[in-house]
Amino acid sequence: MNTPRNHHYVPQFYLRNFACDPERKKIRTLAKNGDYAVWAERSIEGLGYERDLYVHSYGGVPVSVEDTINHGIETPISKSETWAKIQSGRTDALDRSDKPILYALVRHLEARTPHYLATQLELAELAAQPDSDIPFTDEERAYYAELRANAALTKQMFNVMSASTDWSEAAYRGSGVTVVRTAKSLRTSTIPVLPIRAPEHPALRMPLPGMVPYTYNLALTPTTMVNLVLADFDDAFMNVEQGEDFRLGMNRHLAGQFGHFLHVRHMVTDANDELVRDMAWAHYRLEKSDARRMVFHRPANWASSASASGG
Repeated sequence: MNTPRNHHYVPQFYLRNFACDPERKKIRTLAKNGDYAVWAERSIEGLGYERDLYVHSYGGVPVSVEDTINHGIETPISKSETWAKIQSGRTDALDRSDKPILYALVRHLEARTPHYLATQLELAELAAQPDSDIPFTDEERAYYAELRANAALTKQMFNVMSASTDWSEAAYRGSGVTVVRTAKSLRTSTIPVLPIRAPEHPALRMPLPGMVPYTYNLALTPTTMVNLVLADFDDAFMNVEQGEDFRLGMNRHLAGQFGHFLHVRHMVTDANDELVRDMAWAHYRLEKSDARRMVFHRPANWASSASASGG
């Protein structure tokens, strides 16, 4: 039997929570294509994958961790009682007993994407710069120097993190997890974990002076999000409702993520006036619109034009 080579970095069981058809095979997304972004209904199977993403070379032999991810992480999460609550729309019933699965899901979905791999490569380059704004330790600089010298090792380390959650266990106990429910729809993307800068707090986990704290946000359903903070919060857990200002703010953050990062190729979203406003904020202009399709355009020189106009 041939091994599939199109490796999905956002699980299909996750995307099906945002499906728009009874069979849960289709989803509505805004997709980037050069200077254009096109909203339409698409097949879930055709989203969020990359060729041989989870293959690395070890001793000159290709090694795939795709099956390990599927059977060792995706299947246990998707078969859990926690996911059953989420999938059936009972997110108001999520409680502290669900924290391990929610924590593992956020950490795993953050670390298995092409965006995360690209970020590690960027950090490796920054660590080579003595005047970098990031306060790398000598140990970190040595680690990133090894990655720069060995491209195969970089991919191997990425796959090790993608195929296991062991690396995240040390930070679990003190972490804070909040389930947030909204009345109207939240967005997500094919890079589903959205880091957002967090307010300063003495309990936040900052290994080095000058580091910036972040919260990690993952939409679970169209009206539920989980928020994770790595900190010393004594196993904190909450399940709360939030109002419209929170929802609009999170959705705008997703629009900013979509407009800024190369690897955010699809934003899962409804087509409405809110989308048009947020895309205009991200310097995309609506060119065409009907019941089945919306076409936005942002010229290649948009950043310089925005700077010149003060926008």
